[in-house]
Parts: sequence; C-alpha cells; structure tokens
Amino acid sequence: MKTRFNNSATTGEFPTLNSSMTTNSNKPATQHFELMTTELRALKLTLYVIIFFVSAVGNSLVCTVILRRKKMKTVTNYFILNLAIADLTLTCICIPFDIPVQEMNNKWPYGALLCKVIYPLQTLALFASIYTLTAVSLSRYWAINHPLRQQLTIKKAKWIILGIWIASLTSVIPYVSVLKKDSETGKCDEDWPSKSARKTYTASLFVFQYLLPLALISCAYVSIGSELARRTRNGNGYLQDLQADEEKKVVRMLKVVTLMFAVCVLPTNVMWLWLDFGNAEKQYDKFWDLVAFCNILTFANSAANPICYTILNESYRNAFKDHLSKIFCKISRTSTRAQMELVDKARSQKKSRTAKMMSTLL
Repeated sequence: MKTRFNNSATTGEFPTLNSSMTTNSNKPATQHFELMTTELRALKLTLYVIIFFVSAVGNSLVCTVILRRKKMKTVTNYFILNLAIADLTLTCICIPFDIPVQEMNNKWPYGALLCKVIYPLQTLALFASIYTLTAVSLSRYWAINHPLRQQLTIKKAKWIILGIWIASLTSVIPYVSVLKKDSETGKCDEDWPSKSARKTYTASLFVFQYLLPLALISCAYVSIGSELARRTRNGNGYLQDLQADEEKKVVRMLKVVTLMFAVCVLPTNVMWLWLDFGNAEKQYDKFWDLVAFCNILTFANSAANPICYTILNESYRNAFKDHLSKIFCKISRTSTRAQMELVDKARSQKKSRTAKMMSTLL
C-alpha cells in the first residue's frame, strides 16, 4: 500500500509516492486545490477533527486501563496495547502535521530532518498495526488449537512487540532514503532513481503490509473457528464450554478489528496501485479528491478500534466505565472542594467586615 502520507510532488519524470491529499509533477498543487471545493475541504477538516479526538481519547484510554490494571495485563492485551500505541502514533503525527502542509499548498515548513522522519513514522505505524494484528492472531491460534503445549508468556510477547517495531522500521528505510526537502520548491519530495524502483517499492508495500499479513490472519482465524466448532460439537463439560464461549468473544473482537483494518486500508491501496501502474490522473480528474477521502478512511481505522473494544468486549467496557467514573468523581470532588473553599472564604470575609464595623461603632 502507498501508506506514505507525503504531501509533496516529486521532481522530474516520476510522480510522487505519497498517500495524502496532494498532487505530483504532472499536476500542479494549485490545480488540485481548485478541484477540492470549499464544501469538501470543510468536510475533510471536520472529519479530521472528529477522528483525531476519538482516536486520541479512545486509544489513550486503552493504554491507561491495560497499564494500570493487573488483571488486564495478558498476552492478548499487550498486543492490543501495542496496536493502540501504533494508532496513537498515526493519529498524533499524521493529522497535526499533514493539515498545515495541505493548507499551505504542500510547502514543507518543518525542515529537512523532519522531512525524513514524519512521513516514514506514519508508514511505520501502519506496518506496526498489521504486524501486531498478525501476531495476536497467531498467538490466539496457538493458545486455542494447541492448549497443552508451551504458551506465549508476557515476557516473550514483549520481545515480539520489539521485533514488530524493528521489522516496521526496516520496511521504511527505502522510503527514508528517497525523501528530500527541495530547496527550490520548499516541498518534501521523493526522489527515486528509476521508475522500476518506485513500482517495486509500491508493490512490496502492498504485499508485505496488506496481502501477506491478511492471508496469515485469515488462515489463523479459519483454523481457530474450526477448533472452537469441534469443541462445541463434542461438549466437553460446562467449564470447558464456558471457556470456549469466552474464547469466541475474544476471537470475534479480534476478527472485527482485523476486518476493519482490511476494509479501511484497501481503498488507499487501490488508489496508489492505480496511480503507479495505471493512468489514474488521466482517467479520473477527481483522483486526488478521492485519494483524500480514502486517506481519511485509513485514519478512521485508528479511531474505530477503541470503539470496537468497548462494544464487543465486556472487560474493556467495564474497565472504561470504572476508569471514567473515577475521573468524573475526582473532578466532582475537586469542584466541590473549590466551591466550599470559596464559601468559607466569603464567610471569613463577611465576619471580618462585621468585626471591623463593630469595632468602628464602639
């Protein structure tokens, strides 16, 4: 997938390799902004604000309840914690940094160093998300299909999470190497040595960031479904049936999270494959407007995940309610204390004025 959220235009013969609301050397940026009407831009900015708020609050809440509650510290929840961190990285880097660049006709105001940092970090976060979903699906497969074998421990899960970020970083090294800030145009551009190199990297992203991980995840969940169905048919006692029901709930939640990722990321994949391997701009004059809203769909996935946990998992739902109720109670107590202090202060001032008046009369 072209998950490179680069708002620039490459110089020379090759179009930019970015997945943001921008243009390339064959279509000036000003032309793109003419195509994006005032209504569409207003809608785009509104969606960005909603996605940013929901994702930032929701994923921060996920991180908080997992880190602060001992019973939430399981292997699966540590992977969900890593997914929430990746979602926060994507949300907090992509939206705040991208919007100013888009509104400045793709001028890059952050300097040459951040040109090589910001966009690759966004791509890295998406790699970390899909690799985490792959890891958690395989861990669930092992726990359910091979319950009598040695299981994944939290310590090993942490090492796997470290490996996920290292693999994600390795995947964006080629992208980092071609990003440069153009001193003449003031834009953060990609400068590929050849058209074939650009296409190879685009195809590699699609395979390793979308097709291959989702294929592994699909195989894992199909196998898990078969195993849980077999246990249901056999009926191995009340406790085992209850455990199987709990496993089904967790697996169902993870399936939905994975499906949302696949659906939200697919349109942007299609857009960038169409651009690099077809004649997207010539065939469709609103191509960049369409890319803009495909990107928003990708970002929306980060906001959708905590909503999914809340709806489909009772443990997260109860943990969120408990944590939020404590926050509101603390705010309420603080507010009440402040009001009481104001009342006491007012009474004290009244008594002081009364005492002065009495002393004056005497």
